[in-house]
Amino acid sequence: MSNRLLSVLIIIGVFLGLYGVYYYFFALSTWNITLVINGSGTTTVVLTSEFGNRYDRECEKQCSIESIPAVTYTLSITEQNFIPFTKTIILGRGETKQVVIALEREAILSEQTKKKEETITTIKLKKDIQDSLETTSGSVIIWYRKNALYYALPNDDTWNIFIKKIWEETRKLFSIPNGTLSPSSLDIYEEHIALTNETNIAFYSLESGTESTFKWYTDILSVKDTLSDDSKIITTPQWVFLYDIKDQTGRENPLYDDIIQLETGEIVALIKKTSKDKQGLLSLEYTWEDYVLLIWKDTRERRTLFKTPKNGKILRYIDEKILFTDEEGGVFVVENMK
Repeated sequence: MSNRLLSVLIIIGVFLGLYGVYYYFFALSTWNITLVINGSGTTTVVLTSEFGNRYDRECEKQCSIESIPAVTYTLSITEQNFIPFTKTIILGRGETKQVVIALEREAILSEQTKKKEETITTIKLKKDIQDSLETTSGSVIIWYRKNALYYALPNDDTWNIFIKKIWEETRKLFSIPNGTLSPSSLDIYEEHIALTNETNIAFYSLESGTESTFKWYTDILSVKDTLSDDSKIITTPQWVFLYDIKDQTGRENPLYDDIIQLETGEIVALIKKTSKDKQGLLSLEYTWEDYVLLIWKDTRERRTLFKTPKNGKILRYIDEKILFTDEEGGVFVVENMK
């Protein structure tokens, strides 16, 4: 036998011996793991050792995996409506380990569609006001909202704004100055009518007729409230701005394409797949998907709520619901959020 072959055999013997010692003192030494999970139902747990041994459990809130070798494990947890969870666990000799897992809810986009009854009601309301529309040149149907049809009739140098509901007489709400109205006038600022002219854009509350005027000269996709009465969020096709009502100035946000502020103070932000610079500034993995992030109020910590291949346009926050609107006009409710 050659010296080289003998050396190889010795090396192999040494490695086998070390592995045997490791396996005897660690792998054959069995201990326990207890899992505490914050899910809301049955959770699928898979624990896989570094040697390929697999332990499967169906857990509710808490479960134990007993008499397992003290080695390194990969823990995988899945539950419906929660983001899959993975963690590496090192179980030492003589150790009974308790692992607490905080699962995060997985946001779901559910398309918001018009109910059949709403469509029928809209047709009936349009038929009821047809005579007024035909006899007044330049009339505009602003939109159907909350079981009511809003429309405008020109009158010399003003617009008269009317509301029509099923089984009720048509009622005049208020008058506003001349300007440009469109069927999307109610879609820019919730519960407000948008009126544009050469120098600014004004919004009129449907409830009171109160005017809010912004000095703005480019297209506006949406206006949203913040927790401060002195500032608004203005979204344009290119940027999102924080608008100061007193100073009548807007400050653009370089990180996001759109934002909303929740009643609790947290920020929800949209970063479009086409905004590679913004994704780069936020160190987001580029996946050709739109990101929607949650920014905590106190810590400013960011986490991903969801990613979607849809082409996002704007976010809205209406009736305590987050709405995701895409470029094709689809509106989706962000569900399964705490």
